[in-house]
Parts: sequence; C-alpha cells; structure tokens
Amino acid sequence: MRNKTKKSKIRLLTFAIYLLMIAGFTSCSSTSSGTGEGDGSAITDEDLSLGSNNLGGARFGSGNIPDAASRDGGGPFSDIHFGYDAAGVDSEYQSMIKASAQELIKDPMLKTEVEGHCDKRGTPEYNLALGESRAKSVSKLLIQYGANPKQITTISYGEEIPLDPSENDSAYAKNRRVHFALFKEGQKANR
Repeated sequence: MRNKTKKSKIRLLTFAIYLLMIAGFTSCSSTSSGTGEGDGSAITDEDLSLGSNNLGGARFGSGNIPDAASRDGGGPFSDIHFGYDAAGVDSEYQSMIKASAQELIKDPMLKTEVEGHCDKRGTPEYNLALGESRAKSVSKLLIQYGANPKQITTISYGEEIPLDPSENDSAYAKNRRVHFALFKEGQKANR
C-alpha cells in the first residue's frame, strides 16, 4: 500500500511539473514581432537558411515541438528515431547529424537543446533515463562531427511529451525520438 501511495505522489508531482512547464512554454510563445535576436522568438527560415531543408514555418509553427504530422525529411535538425528500448543511433541518421553539426559550426551563436523522448511503455524513471541516454548519444555524435560542446545541452522528457498519444506500434515509434530545440545565444529554447 505504501508503495502505491509513493508512486501516486511521484506521478502527481511529475504531472504538476509538466503543467508548470506547459504554462512556462505558452508564456514564451513566438507571437512577438521581434527580430529573433535575443527576443525569445522561435528560429525562422530567415535565421537559418538551409537550402531545401529550411527549418522554419511548417516544422516549428508557433513553437518548437512539432506535431505528429510535421516534416521529418532527414535534413539538419530533423527528429532522430530509435528502436524499442534502444539508445544507439542508427546509421541512417549519421549524415543528418553531421549536417546538423556543420550548421552549428557555421553559426557559433546557434545553440541546440537535444531532447530525448520515449514511448509510454516502461516506468517514468526508466523512460527519463532512456531519454537521457538517447540525447547523450546524439550529443556525442554532434561533438565528434566538430560541433562545439558549448553549443549543445541535453534534456530528457521521457514519455511526457508524445507526438502521438495513441497506444499502438506506429505511435510508439513516433514517440521514440530525439528532437532538437534551436535557439540563438542569449535566448531560451522555444518549444
């Protein structure tokens, strides 16, 4: 009985923190008419011109967490997906991570927060640890490809921010990912 109470308290605390994060993210929305230079607005196509793999508009919309239908075309800073219970980066993502590192090298003011995400299977604690392992795996590769470690931070959201809340294999596959939150020096990462 005591274990169930402790788990309930942990889940309630996790939920409360999640709600506070959501409240904070909505207060940082990118509806301002600022220039993108330190005003907290989202990275736009004008901030990062990447040829046919532009990052703005459709991918980030009014924030930085894409919806389930977002473009995920394998260009720089596209989401990286993982197998079940895996933190190793598949070889198909190597060129995308290398291109992401090159973008960081080209713009020393550009920063990325590498976010680790999981599907809902497993305990919250396990999923936070797995999400952290995923984020660190990608971060290490960015650094191996020449990105400055000072431009990269990692965070794990575990199962807390699913792209698709459905309970099926397709949804689970979408949710097992690393996402890049991008911002310029002096800004906070926009969601």
